[in-house]
Amino acid sequence: MSLTRPLTRPLTRALSQSELTQKLGGGFSIFALNPYLLFDARDSMVGTLENPTLDLNPALPETLDVITATRAGTATYTDVNGNIAQAPANTVRVDQTQGAELTPTKFQNIGQTDFANSYWFARGFTKVGAVDGPLGYTGYEFAENNTNSNPGILPYTNLSDGSPKTFSVWLKASSPVSIALATTGSVKTSTINVTTEWQFFQCTDSTNGGSGPHIGGFSTITQGSGITLFAAMPQFEEGTTASDFVANTTGSPKFITGPTFGPRVPMILVEPSATNSFLYSQPTSALAFGGGGIRTFDAATAPNGETEAFRITNNGTSGNHNYRATSSITFGSDSMVLSVWAKAGSGGNNYFTWSFQNLGGAVVRAGFKLEGDGETQIITNGNGGHTLQIETYPDGWYRCIIIGNTQSSGTTTQFLYTVSGYTEHSSIAGGSVLLWGFQVESGSVATSYIPTSGSTVTRAADDLEISGSAFSDFFNATEGTVYAEFLYDHDQTSKYVYSISETGNNEIRSQILSSSLRNRYVVNSSNVANLEKSGILRGSLNRSAFSYKTNNFRLNLNGTTDSEQLSGTASINPVRLSVGNRSLGNHLNGRIRRILYWPYSSDRL
Repeated sequence: MSLTRPLTRPLTRALSQSELTQKLGGGFSIFALNPYLLFDARDSMVGTLENPTLDLNPALPETLDVITATRAGTATYTDVNGNIAQAPANTVRVDQTQGAELTPTKFQNIGQTDFANSYWFARGFTKVGAVDGPLGYTGYEFAENNTNSNPGILPYTNLSDGSPKTFSVWLKASSPVSIALATTGSVKTSTINVTTEWQFFQCTDSTNGGSGPHIGGFSTITQGSGITLFAAMPQFEEGTTASDFVANTTGSPKFITGPTFGPRVPMILVEPSATNSFLYSQPTSALAFGGGGIRTFDAATAPNGETEAFRITNNGTSGNHNYRATSSITFGSDSMVLSVWAKAGSGGNNYFTWSFQNLGGAVVRAGFKLEGDGETQIITNGNGGHTLQIETYPDGWYRCIIIGNTQSSGTTTQFLYTVSGYTEHSSIAGGSVLLWGFQVESGSVATSYIPTSGSTVTRAADDLEISGSAFSDFFNATEGTVYAEFLYDHDQTSKYVYSISETGNNEIRSQILSSSLRNRYVVNSSNVANLEKSGILRGSLNRSAFSYKTNNFRLNLNGTTDSEQLSGTASINPVRLSVGNRSLGNHLNGRIRRILYWPYSSDRL
């Protein structure tokens, strides 16, 4: 079977709007993804590569028919609506991955917008008191007091993740003055002209760190000047745009809005075998429970669209409570992963802890805070020493993931969850959370959901291959070019995007290392070409191209300069293409968005 898809335009020519929409009858089209463009750069390809003989494109399911999928038993994936669905045995799983984040989660990161003395450092200024502020809010007066050579007003807050942050505030002064407005204590973002009337100012910077935002400082106000500043409505948030002001006197960040995402992207899901050792992924009365609380089974719609979510409700008293379900599991000394879907219920803020402990030994906890009520909720985390991850799902659900190590080999470990009982905090009377999809597995990656109902369950690996005439129809042993787009989220070593193999070690390998991509052309167990590119992106889409021909081997990763080897003979006769694995092993544990093959090589990728 041939998957030749004629292409009459150069790879580097921009597509017209009509070309982007007409192919599928208007609206969104996979052609909008520039499917034959090797990289998103004007000069990514010299010349044209037309007529690919293989195009594996999950957006067009019929292109995957050439793949022989072997996987015993059902498995799960995320459908186009973001729900967890089941895939039959021996099928290619097309997972609808979360689209690109268009706007970030935003918090009001000023914990005391009333300029409380315990939260703000008025360096060289004295806080005089409250005054009438703009837009009906209260402002605050600060008088320069001739006690510091670099007067300024700054909060005790710090966001140092390197992503863009915006600081905004309303200001006026006793007389016109030029001062600094900064998002970090080490870099002055801008100088602003403050007048005797209230004005709104904002600044954005991507290198936040140090002591956080500054009003003044950076030697922009003269000691002894006697200037009086009036400030109101300070806000420090993620992103490059100032949101409407959110008052906050909690002393902690306050949620403003969740992220927005682009459309979901279909990708081939490839995972190794994994076992869920938590006996009841959907809690039932058969699961051992401890502590108090009101338990309601099948209480609400779960992430799979069924009424399976489990609700645990505070028993009506405030304080620190420990409601839990336990499952004793014996692990080796390897890393393990705990995951569960959670959603905030009624009653305001709740603390949710998904943790594990050695029986009779020390507890290792990691916590997730669910904020909000009903339709408005978000999860942040409190780290108990392990890696925490959060994935967003529809209808307010989040997958909460903890990656950590057991205490010692062979130890029986008790896994538990705690609602409104994270040790640093108190619960709220009547508060509740919804939970679904408990999973405990060895390794360092949270794999797709594996349902259990009283015993452990193992999901088989995704063994995907193209062989026989489906392979020989597209492959050229003399020369060719392979292009792949793939995504992986975690550290991996010796995992494969694809392998085109003959027997033994005669193959073309595309291998993920911890920080690079290595493509090898191997004949009789010897490397004819061994090309490697650093800069592989974890958690982002990677684009790679490998071209082979006698005395011309090339590798490109994410549009950088080609790695090349201009010697060696291309002389293998493969019989299969393994998708996301190598000889049914070393599975990618990730997703593939595209694989294309052209039966000729290129001098530049």
